[in-house]
Amino acid sequence: MWGVRRGLFSNEAGQGSAPIAHSAAKTDEPVSEGVVALLEPFIDTIIICTMTGLLIIMTGVWSDRFETEITLSGGDLSYRAVQVDGGYEDMSPDAPIRIDAGGHAATGPDDPQISWHEVPVQMLYVDEAQTQPFSGTIDPVSGTATGDDGQTYTSLHGMAVESGAPLTMAAFRRGLSPLGDWGHYIVVLSVLLFAISTAIAWSYYGDRCANYLFGARAVIPYKVIFVMLHFVGAVLPLSVIWDLGDVFLSIVIWPNLIALGILAPQVVAMTRDYFERKPWRDK
Repeated sequence: MWGVRRGLFSNEAGQGSAPIAHSAAKTDEPVSEGVVALLEPFIDTIIICTMTGLLIIMTGVWSDRFETEITLSGGDLSYRAVQVDGGYEDMSPDAPIRIDAGGHAATGPDDPQISWHEVPVQMLYVDEAQTQPFSGTIDPVSGTATGDDGQTYTSLHGMAVESGAPLTMAAFRRGLSPLGDWGHYIVVLSVLLFAISTAIAWSYYGDRCANYLFGARAVIPYKVIFVMLHFVGAVLPLSVIWDLGDVFLSIVIWPNLIALGILAPQVVAMTRDYFERKPWRDK
């Protein structure tokens, strides 16, 4: 399910966003422009995303744990109970969780454990060097930890699994380690370029939509809001961003799917006519 959600986010299937850009192209054959548009999800989803996933699996970093600051009120934090069969069950505890010498005092199938990226953290420490195990209680409601000495913490430290860009960076760093300790910089550069190109593309999409729905005077307010949301996206936890993206993109998809269903017969007829005529032979 997670792969389907991220794949949908990556290739924008059914969202109607890419046609905003492709409709601006000057062409005598709309079907040919559609064929060009089909290459985009093939490259970024089938090729790039698949290669990235295979790299993470082949290097083994998907199961590795890294030194992590566990923010107790962060969106990447969750509470899960380990079941007898080895599976996990998500929980929403409202009672404090007891931690003794860094480990969970209760580890039964009904006892919630502090989890990072949905995987329980085995040991919790108060210092970044992870030399002082935490002993005390963690309040899930307030997102704070209170030590037996009365000290209050908003974050702890421990070995946790990674996700997203940090996990990909670790994979490139390990995979290219025979050539030097620079593999992770490839991801940094790629993410930077991807972020810039994505911001430009979606700025144009929204620009055209705002102009179509509310007129030219709505473009400037839209751009101001668009720029402000860049800062919001940079500070919110990654899991919150994914959830917000999934919600808003699903809102976009539904009306577009209705239009796709209504116009499907016309698209099929135009496509059949295009490939029967083979106009590319005349060029």
